[in-house]
Amino acid sequence: MQRRMRRWTRINDRFLLVLGLLLVWGPPAGAQPEPRVEARVSADSVRIGERFTLTLVATHAADRDVIFPRGDGGSVLFGDLRAIRRGAIRTRRLSAARRVDSVAYEVTTFALDSARVPVFPVRFASGGDTAVVGTSPRMLPVVSVVGPDAEALRTPAALASFPRPAWVWGLLGLLTAALLGGGAYGWWRWRTHDADAADDPDPEHAYEAASARLRRLERRHPSGREAVKAFYVDLTEALRVYLARRVGIEAPEQTTAEVMAALRRRPEVRAETTRRLRAVLEQADLVKFADAQPPPTESRSVLDDAQGVLDALEATRRRDEAQALDDASSSP
Repeated sequence: MQRRMRRWTRINDRFLLVLGLLLVWGPPAGAQPEPRVEARVSADSVRIGERFTLTLVATHAADRDVIFPRGDGGSVLFGDLRAIRRGAIRTRRLSAARRVDSVAYEVTTFALDSARVPVFPVRFASGGDTAVVGTSPRMLPVVSVVGPDAEALRTPAALASFPRPAWVWGLLGLLTAALLGGGAYGWWRWRTHDADAADDPDPEHAYEAASARLRRLERRHPSGREAVKAFYVDLTEALRVYLARRVGIEAPEQTTAEVMAALRRRPEVRAETTRRLRAVLEQADLVKFADAQPPPTESRSVLDDAQGVLDALEATRRRDEAQALDDASSSP
């Protein structure tokens, strides 16, 4: 018996000696502590819908890469929490062999009484090996929005009436005026709209398009420099577009003298028609380039002359077309 007791005493002394050496010199070379992960919350309790911060802290070997959960994991990953966004990963060196990585999530919760902070898996990669370590779950108290002394929800009281300030009535007046003005403008645009004729590029309908534009000018009573100039610009544009589409003269890009020269080379156009057209274009040039201000009665007379020129040119074109058809039908 004494021999057995002496043997156990020697084994115990050796164990204590090895344990003491480990405490003095630390673990054997090459041994690495296991990675450690914890979840930290920025508040001891939160309110429903209140934003707070959840931080995952991983302490691990320096040669391992840490992979934190994404911020779009949903309720499967975040449990009772809702992630709003994830911040950047921050790293802090503890020593040459150890470091701490952390990442912060901005979260909220709509749970009642308490919210469950679940286990968050964090992966550690080193070469081709990957280890997964989870955080410890916990319950986070959720403070009720209704105070403890509220026995029941009460019907809200009627809103007190306050007199409206003067600026409110002024704003309503401006809005009313704007609506009336917009309606009047829309009605005027509808009355003056003749898109079927004016926007048709077909040469066969050039006369109808030009006549429609001149009829719209009959409803205008130009007075003032800008209004008169706009009136004559529209008038001459109607004639020049007709000449380009129907007569074959590049009138929109030509001066009045060039248009007259081109018409004189057209023997089918009567000299009287050319003279009347020159008078209309020259009057318009005085308004557009010399700031002439003819009275409304004179502008109406010029508009009548423009319509007369348009009628004469169209009559000539139709006569020539009819003659061409007769010649084609009579030829063998």
